[in-house]
Amino acid sequence: MVLGVLFALTNQIKAQAQVVDIGSITELRGNTRVVRDKPYESVIDFSLNSMDRLETAAGRMGVTFQDDTTIKLTENSNVIIDDFVYNPNQVEKSAMALNFIKGTGRFISSKTKKRMPKDNIKIRTHAAVVGIRGTDFTITVSETGEALIILLPDEFGESSGEIVVTTALGQVVLNKPYQATTVYNLETMPTEPVTLDINLNMIDNMLIVNPPERIAEDINENSSVADSILDVDFLEFDELEQDALAEDDLEYTELDIDYLAADFLQDLLDIIQEVDELSKADKALTGEGIRGTAIGYDSDTQISSFVTDSDVKLIRQVEDKLEMKVSRQGSYSIRIDQEGKVNQVSVNGGSSSIINIKQGS
Repeated sequence: MVLGVLFALTNQIKAQAQVVDIGSITELRGNTRVVRDKPYESVIDFSLNSMDRLETAAGRMGVTFQDDTTIKLTENSNVIIDDFVYNPNQVEKSAMALNFIKGTGRFISSKTKKRMPKDNIKIRTHAAVVGIRGTDFTITVSETGEALIILLPDEFGESSGEIVVTTALGQVVLNKPYQATTVYNLETMPTEPVTLDINLNMIDNMLIVNPPERIAEDINENSSVADSILDVDFLEFDELEQDALAEDDLEYTELDIDYLAADFLQDLLDIIQEVDELSKADKALTGEGIRGTAIGYDSDTQISSFVTDSDVKLIRQVEDKLEMKVSRQGSYSIRIDQEGKVNQVSVNGGSSSIINIKQGS
């Protein structure tokens, strides 16, 4: 009997702890809801509890926690508040844990004296754990679990802090404005950080809950984000003009952005992942890799290059078709002349073998 009473009291205490007000909805637009014991219609000032699930469909939501930390969610997002414990008189014992299931959100940690220790804040995805020291960042999680994390600057344009992205195989640190990493799954390393050429206006226009100002039609009509690596024009990225894989900076210019598209970071995640795969292929070569054309399809040279475990294959088909294969371990300087169009390609430095190919009249 005593055990039964204790069990009932324990459950009652847990239930009471679960309904502690930890924050509220402060911005809202469109179709959103909070799922607890059942789905609840989300309204401004709706009180949140630990273990609440925040869901958006064709809508956006902004949440402010007791310590003034905020998160903003775009369309089709799903976030669980795994844990939130806060005591303004004992902030060192406070903690927060969020689980980003899918979608895009911006996380802005408290800048007040009430803020909890950053080591006590953890953001989980299916693929990684994000530890923060700062900080202002966005996180995008695809339907299949891949994640893109971007560190944003403070009001002075400096780093807002530091992010440590950890998987089972290691971690990377983001500590510069607009540095980004992607994660495929828990069993792979996060990608090496790249610096994106974006700005806060792009992020704010995507995450703003109230409708953004109308953007000039010529920008909207020309804005696009490539869906596959075959659609990426690497000449749009100034830093990659000479060597598509030699630099850490990935330029993503304003004309490439549709400000009104809530999922442009999702598209950017796809592009960065594909560029990372090409980078891995280039690093798999010895010496200097491939120079003179990009791995994959290069719209300037019109050459498609592929790297396998043993070979490097070059294909160019305009009027005539050229297809050649060389050993991945060798060093080649290849001059391709097709109908007067000359391309010079080197593999692994090009110091050992010289190959001249001429096609056409």
